[in-house]
Amino acid sequence: MDERVLRAQREDVPWNTVTDVVVAGSGAAGWSAAIGAALNGAEVLVLEKEATIGGTTGKAGGSFEGEVASTWLWICNHPWMAELGLTDPRPEALHYLARLARPELYDPDHATLGLPAGEFALLETFYDRGPEAVQALSDCGALPLRSLAGTLDYYADLPENAAPNGRGLFLPMPDGSEGVGADIVESMSTAAERLGVVMRAGSEVRGVVVDEDGDVVGVAAGSRASDVALIEARKGVVFATGGFTHDAELRRNHLRGPVLGGLAGAGCTGDLVKISAELGLDLAGMNEAWHVPMVLDHAPAPVSGAFRFPGDSMVLVNTAGRRVVDEKTTYNEMTRAFFAWDPARAVYPNLPLVMLYDDVVSRRCRSMPEDAPVTEGGGNPIPPIPGQGHEIVGETWAELAQRIDERLAAYQHLVPGSRLDEQFLDTLDATLRRWAEMSDRGIDDDFGRGGTSTERRRSGPPRSEGMPNPTMHAFAENGPYYAVILVPGVLDTKGGPRIDTRARLLRTDGEPIPGLYGAGNAVASPAGQAYWAGGATLGLAATFGWIAGVDAASRP
Repeated sequence: MDERVLRAQREDVPWNTVTDVVVAGSGAAGWSAAIGAALNGAEVLVLEKEATIGGTTGKAGGSFEGEVASTWLWICNHPWMAELGLTDPRPEALHYLARLARPELYDPDHATLGLPAGEFALLETFYDRGPEAVQALSDCGALPLRSLAGTLDYYADLPENAAPNGRGLFLPMPDGSEGVGADIVESMSTAAERLGVVMRAGSEVRGVVVDEDGDVVGVAAGSRASDVALIEARKGVVFATGGFTHDAELRRNHLRGPVLGGLAGAGCTGDLVKISAELGLDLAGMNEAWHVPMVLDHAPAPVSGAFRFPGDSMVLVNTAGRRVVDEKTTYNEMTRAFFAWDPARAVYPNLPLVMLYDDVVSRRCRSMPEDAPVTEGGGNPIPPIPGQGHEIVGETWAELAQRIDERLAAYQHLVPGSRLDEQFLDTLDATLRRWAEMSDRGIDDDFGRGGTSTERRRSGPPRSEGMPNPTMHAFAENGPYYAVILVPGVLDTKGGPRIDTRARLLRTDGEPIPGLYGAGNAVASPAGQAYWAGGATLGLAATFGWIAGVDAASRP
């Protein structure tokens, strides 16, 4: 089957398989949809294009500074907040969600807080039905979640945020640890199997079958276009196939800046986007993504992202030697610094950025156990184990600069034209002298580093009790000095067809296509440009996946 949309009457199609609900994708959104549909009496078939299940969810988590980093779901007003003695009032939560999702439109006195009515309704739905989704997934054993009392939202200090901590949820493991993405996938898929859900890996959904009334009645799926099975979906089809991270052309044409790659599952190539035009779907959010810096040496499909920049004697500079961003801000916001444009020179002056740190920071990061696993989707860019290849070392600043420039020369195919400025060392000297002076005072006059509770919480213990700002310290007078070259990446993209509050995919006229649903990064994210907190991606995926599955199962 070459065409992405096959138009035929249901009774005229030579179906190979018949089921109630077809779910495309096996990450958190897909399994949540499958479980929601199965619990509501539907027969469910999950199709995964890759040979292994899990998608981007399965890659989430890993090690960070010697400890295993869990994978969270972030849910407003979830049922376990009461155990913490916390409340999450609806009006304040909606203000926080809207303030960050659409900052250019946000109006606290407007009926929909300044957002388009449909977008605001999705935020209301996330608040209202997120608790329902995680409670149901927990009750059936798919995700027996527990609250993370100490987690802070990424914008914990915003006045709109009345519940700055406690919204994170984790999956407890038998040994007492917090589960990572692969554990979440295993737990959900096991529960789905108990409910009778059928799973097929290596089966890509290549097209949908639409009847003369415009209803989606099935899919064509298979490992090759020349060998597909026609699968009838008596109640509905749910797309949870992820974003378009691994389609370079879609990234180049739609994202707001030069993104070189990302951490998403290998199957995230924009499957739903590619059939949207033929279905008349209304695309939105195509310029947005869940951003994260990544190491140049590992692009375009890195093992890990640079989620945190550890150390106090550490700065990020551009190829001219200037600081351009608060290094301790969240990874999503920090990545936006790469996209600055210099109209006078017609260049991206912050592409790439160079992380510089001294031996004290290096030794503190290397104090983690030698047998600690390499990060998988989490952590910091300082190698905990020597020999990972991307760290550059020089005994002096001049030697380090020479080696940085040599490394840039070797990667001209990824960052063409990016070399160190001729005045790099002079400018860097001025940058570091200013940094030392600000560190002594404890105030970053340029970018406000260490000015929020979230940044201070994430920075770790200070190396000197005498420093007024635990995130700032002057560099050592003598080397060695270290560098890691960073470029912009994504966890996954956020754009795709719009959905309504029932997770139905919408046409350009605003009407839903009967029988067609979407959730997760395959659709236009209700988050807009926001990254509210760690776990927001999975919280949205599980919530709207659940809504899609339940609604599909209810169709006659």
